Amino acid sequence: MPDDRLGLRKRLGDLDLASWREEEIIRELSDHLFDHASALEENGMPSETAAREALDSVSNWAGLGDAIREAETEDTIMNYRTRALWLPSLGALTLSNVLLAFFQHFGPPPRFHWLGSGKSMEPYLIFFVPWLVSQPVVGGIAAYWSRRAGGTLRHQLLAALAPAIALLGVFLVVLPFAIVLDEGVRHHIQLSAFLALTLIWVLLPSLPLLLGAAPFLRRPQTQE
Repeated sequence: MPDDRLGLRKRLGDLDLASWREEEIIRELSDHLFDHASALEENGMPSETAAREALDSVSNWAGLGDAIREAETEDTIMNYRTRALWLPSLGALTLSNVLLAFFQHFGPPPRFHWLGSGKSMEPYLIFFVPWLVSQPVVGGIAAYWSRRAGGTLRHQLLAALAPAIALLGVFLVVLPFAIVLDEGVRHHIQLSAFLALTLIWVLLPSLPLLLGAAPFLRRPQTQE
């Protein structure tokens, strides 16, 4: 079967892709059709007939071109979001948790602040000061990572705030389930304690995360 890549390009139409990627797709398709024609020739079919049969095996060239464009567009978007948002966010969340575990084990004890003077004297506010001090580094790394990957300002901010967003998700999703499923949690949880947890683990860390991210926030030249 002749290597008619120009003919294949005309059949598929304009794929609207980068030239290198379009050439790669045409080459892979050409190799596939060549293998198909070769298999037919081995079964005794004349060369020209085998080539025509291989081409006719694609019943809808326009539909194939549309499918390739759609698949490539979705793959490009997924790869972009992975590089610019998900990986920096995961890195920030991992680093923040590692630092928290480190300071809990090796750092000074946390500072407690009691709300009121009830009989139980349970601490509502627990401050891990060294961990909070370290969060600007986490936010800065995440924002810079996202920016270097071409992330938008929105992606950079979300990546920097990933540790606080993850904890907010825990409070909004996991805790309500615990209240419904565990009677002990339902009877002992207090609104003031819930608000205090949100303040300490979500709102308060957000400030140093944003502070660290601020110097690295840049609007990319090309937006998603």
